[in-house]
Amino acid sequence: MMSIIKMGAASLVVIILVAACQPIAETKPPLNTEPENQKNPTPDRSEVEYSDSPTKEIFITIEPTFSPPPTGIEPSATHFSFPPAEEIMLPAGDMTLAGTVYYPQSQVPKWPGVILIHMLHGDQTQWNDFPAKLSEAGYAVLSIDLRGHGGSGGEVDWDLAIKDLQQVWDEFSSKEEIDQSRTAFIGASIGANLSLIASTNEPLVRTAVLLSPGLSYAGVETEPAMEDFGDRPVLIVASNDDTYAANSSKGLADMAPGESNLVMYQDAGHGTLMFRSEPELAQIVIGWLDQNLK
Repeated sequence: MMSIIKMGAASLVVIILVAACQPIAETKPPLNTEPENQKNPTPDRSEVEYSDSPTKEIFITIEPTFSPPPTGIEPSATHFSFPPAEEIMLPAGDMTLAGTVYYPQSQVPKWPGVILIHMLHGDQTQWNDFPAKLSEAGYAVLSIDLRGHGGSGGEVDWDLAIKDLQQVWDEFSSKEEIDQSRTAFIGASIGANLSLIASTNEPLVRTAVLLSPGLSYAGVETEPAMEDFGDRPVLIVASNDDTYAANSSKGLADMAPGESNLVMYQDAGHGTLMFRSEPELAQIVIGWLDQNLK
């Protein structure tokens, strides 16, 4: 079941889709416009499939849907000493990936784990303070540089990048302090596409969060992965001014086999830039993780 939350600059507005008494014509937004607010190459074009069921929109103003993160669990008598953040190198085939692990300080292991995947031509610094906010909310976080990006080795190769992410999950989730049964991928732009594919490939991943996904970025396609994602929940976030990602996000939310929550902004930009335009987005993502990993 898909729910849609549409947010403006002044207030949070939830759009609930329910079955209409009388069918109404649905106009499919065109997909032949280039992604806006993005310095990446123009993505491949694909046709978005929409549900044929008649729907109507009801607008109501409410408080944020997601509950705030818990205040924390009192530490046990056992003392655990972890640095707030630790730079690491992860094996990936014949090269290594640069990453940073952020450890919670207010809770004791085992922690739920989150892996962050950045945008095209970027690196893990695009997440700014979001990893720290996640760790403050009680999550162990791994942010990586994809191959051919940032401090990682190798050249850009998206087929190999998908294989890399399986190794990254294996390495991260096998840490003694991580609860392997409570993990998630969060990605932005092409990182969202990769996150969905990596989550689909690993059955133990409970949920995925996709910021400005596309049906196809640089040949990395999401429709097959979404169809195979099963009944696991997915959170999708995009902005209407980012036309290609917005249309792709609506199509992906519609085709999700399980629970999908679609958050649509008006003028928030692309990928991780939405955290700057919409400060409450970090809390929305944390709330979603709290619902599905805790």
